Amino acid sequence: MSDKTVSSLKPKALLKELSRRCPGIWERIKHFRRGKEQALLNWPDWCYMPIAAGRAITSNMNSATETLLDPVLSPASVTALATWRVSQGVYRFDSELFIALIGQPFEGNIPCETLKRLPEWCVYIETNNFKSGDINVEGFFAHLESDIANNRTELRLLLVSSTGANVPVPLHLGDWTLEESMVRFGEESAKYIPKKLKPNMPAFGKAQADMIAPFLQLVLYLCAENADIPVRPSHPNTRVRMSGQVDVPKEARVWTVGERIGASIRKYRNEEMQHKEMGGTHASPRPHIRRAHWHHFRTGPKTDEQKLVLHWLAPIPVGFDDEQELPAVIHKVKSPHS
Repeated sequence: MSDKTVSSLKPKALLKELSRRCPGIWERIKHFRRGKEQALLNWPDWCYMPIAAGRAITSNMNSATETLLDPVLSPASVTALATWRVSQGVYRFDSELFIALIGQPFEGNIPCETLKRLPEWCVYIETNNFKSGDINVEGFFAHLESDIANNRTELRLLLVSSTGANVPVPLHLGDWTLEESMVRFGEESAKYIPKKLKPNMPAFGKAQADMIAPFLQLVLYLCAENADIPVRPSHPNTRVRMSGQVDVPKEARVWTVGERIGASIRKYRNEEMQHKEMGGTHASPRPHIRRAHWHHFRTGPKTDEQKLVLHWLAPIPVGFDDEQELPAVIHKVKSPHS
């Protein structure tokens, strides 16, 4: 991964642009959240700000169409940036872990409960121009949304492309698959499309699910109980004052993800390659690396509400002579005050 400076981070630049183009926005958001504290509005604590707030703030800016397409002033962008601002966490994955996560298929239902373990209200994950369909994605925001109109829970992704466009992707959460989530999103979107445009609207389903799956895998990893993050972030809801205001950091914080497990994957891949080059032996199963996968289970007393725990099982070495512990990795820790 490239060693970017904090000042050059993409989400920081977008945040600065939003402040410039929308003076007074932070006071408006504080006013909106004050309504929650005063019980005038209500939404779950795991959602910092519903997208209804983003729509209200942008409703008097330009035309509705222009605002909807604006990479900074669209309701989806305003909501993601405002939510990210309170913690400003940027997550940079080790290249081996990144490849392993985006390459594994997404199977089964979306573990919705686990997504409420996001380390911050909104995270920004770097993807270094990962190609999704026709879009080169520099990175993306991910946060939870509570739809005030119907109490629907969503995982909101905002893909930041290298061309400057931001592409919102809402995942409707429930006891169903990612493909079903895309179908539901398509059905909901169709309600707001003019009749003359509906015949040209593509059907949502497996194709869209396959495009979104790599991003969901990265988000889920940050929620996993065994995520390889040297120092786990402290959720910003611990910094909420009695008035509801949240202390906002001056600078973004880059979190390195997967250095230790990435080093382990590289080690075992190198060993597998050496076995192949040396011919190996077929007296026992050929040494190989078993595919990475998710493992989830519930913990806690059976008489009380149990917690769903998600573990990511890295590519597992099978049949090697020397299956050692994960290699040690030295982390350079920089004080946030330095």
